[in-house]
Amino acid sequence: MPAADPFAITEPRPSTGFRRVLVALDSATASGATLEIAAAIAAVSACELSGLFVEDQDLLRLAGLPFAREIQLARAMSRALVPEQLLQDLRTQAALARTAMARQAERHRIAWSFKVAQGRSEEAILLAATAGDIIVIARSFGPLAQVGHLSRRLRLIALRAPGPILLTGEPPAGRPGPILLPYDASPPAERMLKLAGDLARLRGQPLEILLLDAAADHTAELEAHILATGAATALPGLRIWTPQHRATALRRLCEADRGLLVLAADAPCFSVGQVEQIIERVRLPLLLQTNDSLGG
Repeated sequence: MPAADPFAITEPRPSTGFRRVLVALDSATASGATLEIAAAIAAVSACELSGLFVEDQDLLRLAGLPFAREIQLARAMSRALVPEQLLQDLRTQAALARTAMARQAERHRIAWSFKVAQGRSEEAILLAATAGDIIVIARSFGPLAQVGHLSRRLRLIALRAPGPILLTGEPPAGRPGPILLPYDASPPAERMLKLAGDLARLRGQPLEILLLDAAADHTAELEAHILATGAATALPGLRIWTPQHRATALRRLCEADRGLLVLAADAPCFSVGQVEQIIERVRLPLLLQTNDSLGG
């Protein structure tokens, strides 16, 4: 008998309030790994899966320069970049991405759409995004693929986005596991508590809450509060714990290889640079939220 699919939908599920999971795709990220985690989130959120393949205008302009060459290390060869050939290659990659998205949508039984746009990668995805979207971006997408400062570039995109950003790897760790939520009882963390509970419940995975800073001194009261909010209702499991040291909490967040990390980027429990450290080191898919970008 084949193993059960941990993401397959077997019955109608309630919505988290999001309208769409918008997947940013380009020549470097049109892979099954990114689409798989995006489709899984769309399925448990009962919303549409939408792909946007970006034909990056900077890359197309580069191809028009006389000295531009494509180097294929795997095949130990290089060739002159020709704009027409590059555009044809991009269209071929877009068609493959569309086919992969259709396959994921059929697997998860969700509505889907696909669009091709030209422009700067980050601008194209922000122009397409609207309130109620979760934006899925791979680490190798557009400006994020540049060497260094991934966290700074991601936060700049997140500040302008109308909804949360889901950062995936290539491939993401993303194996079924707990929803991790650092929590300090601040308004940003409180908003993420409901979302984390919804995702844990709908994915059929436990919710793990790490109490940080002042919250760690009020464990019993906060446990009662979390239960009273309904965020823990009908969960497969709930673990609320206080790390002995901040370093222990950061290790748990950065080194976990199962589940999904839900992070309120503006929570006051994080000192300068700690959110950036988590973004750079995290192995899990990361749902990043700023104060102004909560959809639904």
